[in-house]
Amino acid sequence: MTDHDPRPTPETMAMPIASGNRLSRRRFLRGMAAVGAGGGAAALLAACSSDSGASSAPTAAAATASTQPASPSASAEPTPAPTPESELYVYNYADYIGDDAIPSFEAKYGIKVTYDFFDTYETMTAKISSGNSGYDITFATGVDVPGFLARNLVQPLDHSLIPNLVNLGPEWQDPGYDPGNAHSVPYMWWTTGFGYDTERISEELTSWAALWDERWKGKMAMLDDYRETFAVALIRLGYSVNTIDDAQLDEALALLQAQQPLLRKYTADDIGDLASGDVWLSHAWGADVSQVATELPSATYVIPDEGGIRGSDAMVLLSGAKHPIAANLFINHMLDPQVSADNTNYIYYMGPNEAAKAFIDPEILADPTLNPDKAAIDKLQELLDLGPDLQKYQERWTKLRAGA
Repeated sequence: MTDHDPRPTPETMAMPIASGNRLSRRRFLRGMAAVGAGGGAAALLAACSSDSGASSAPTAAAATASTQPASPSASAEPTPAPTPESELYVYNYADYIGDDAIPSFEAKYGIKVTYDFFDTYETMTAKISSGNSGYDITFATGVDVPGFLARNLVQPLDHSLIPNLVNLGPEWQDPGYDPGNAHSVPYMWWTTGFGYDTERISEELTSWAALWDERWKGKMAMLDDYRETFAVALIRLGYSVNTIDDAQLDEALALLQAQQPLLRKYTADDIGDLASGDVWLSHAWGADVSQVATELPSATYVIPDEGGIRGSDAMVLLSGAKHPIAANLFINHMLDPQVSADNTNYIYYMGPNEAAKAFIDPEILADPTLNPDKAAIDKLQELLDLGPDLQKYQERWTKLRAGA
């Protein structure tokens, strides 16, 4: 269990940090695919406990599906067509991409892709912090893009090579962390709310106040993530989740201190804790609860009435990349509606690609846990880079975890 936010800041990016929470979600998805729907939760969690290291580079011969989009208008082509480099190096989470995304890109452009994956987000940030990682593209949490830019770790994108940017939904075309998507392109997004077992808690829960309810003492968990956890308290108090006001942060700390004796834990594994019954009610990521529900149908996810958090991962072109044309073409390929939909259908995360919805599994589109409606989205806030003021959160988190 960590005692800090798994997302690094420019100040902490080079520090060794314990494994982040979000990896477990992607590894859990791979476990689902490996054991099938008939496997138990214990088998799934066991399947998620092993690391594979790095994937071998796919080859063009591995592509078995057509690389052409399902619709004649599904994907735009860069004009004029550039001459790309012959290879590309991509660094991503394990199992955070569809099966055909890379083979279809290789077949389309004749570019050899070396696709390596990192076991934790901190491994990735440490690797790229040298500025000479050897990779062209990696996947960063949106909130970290400004910090990466400040450290000259990423370079501007060539939008002339990424015409599929038009496929992004309106809310993703000018994100607060990267205006105009000048240095990044959104990849997948998620929400943070809470999940609970309706067989253990029969009443309908709709408010963050449930996580302060003494009836569930010892059976509740908060995420072991200081920005996410402080966000809950700040939302309850009616403040911005990005406030740097000391008085407001002190109020949030006091509210979390009042909650702490009621908790079983600050969890680094919301999936496992809910699936096993170790907790009945947990602060959680929506896609995690959706996966728990495949094994525990009584698990349900709530975006509280007061609102929640929306987060995203983004594709970035690293400074010093030796294959920038290929990298921009790869980003464009990932924005192809069919490719984007295939990624969502495989990993159960919604992408920001509006045009992809025509190809996404209808069950995913109909699941409010994975694809909340506009009314729910309008209540969500996005965590932003706070620069040196993030220390205010870190200091209060340390105090909270120390029980002071």
